[in-house]
Amino acid sequence: MGRRPEARERVLKAAREIVLDRGAGALTFDELVQASGVTRGGITYHFATKQKLLQALIAHDLANWRQLEVDHRPDNEPDELADLLAHIRAHTFPDTERRRFVTGMMGAATHDPSVLEPAREFEAERFADVQWDDAAISQQLLRMAAIGMFWADFFECPSLPAEVKPKLTAMLETLAKEWTPQLAEGGKDDEKE
Repeated sequence: MGRRPEARERVLKAAREIVLDRGAGALTFDELVQASGVTRGGITYHFATKQKLLQALIAHDLANWRQLEVDHRPDNEPDELADLLAHIRAHTFPDTERRRFVTGMMGAATHDPSVLEPAREFEAERFADVQWDDAAISQQLLRMAAIGMFWADFFECPSLPAEVKPKLTAMLETLAKEWTPQLAEGGKDDEKE
């Protein structure tokens, strides 16, 4: 008899709630049995180890991250620029639940860096076809600045006045438009309207 597919989703949902509320350290299979209503055997069928479960949580979070980028992606820009702007906006958008999730997962990822393997794979896939010319490196600088803004906001260090973050984000977007070659060359996507 096969396992019901919704059991996996129930376990992931319950695990995420535990991580959001108490952190990955509080995530045990016994706790998951109580929170998800799935038997221990059902849980281990889908996630043989806690490491596999945490990796699945990261993969699930990355799917949410992709959707956040889609939601912040402008329709009226060339693809390369739209992707870069979506990345900047997703990293600088205030998201309390994401902050709670990252907080809950931080200890687990520090203790066992392999938990972040889905994130490494996500980034490797994202940049697999990039030709690292000056334009790509400049765009990566903007991505890294947005990531830095996420972590500065996360740790509240440096603590900036409320009006500064939108200005920094706007500066990153302006630089993205200046540094994306398709705009200077009249890129193929300019005809979209």
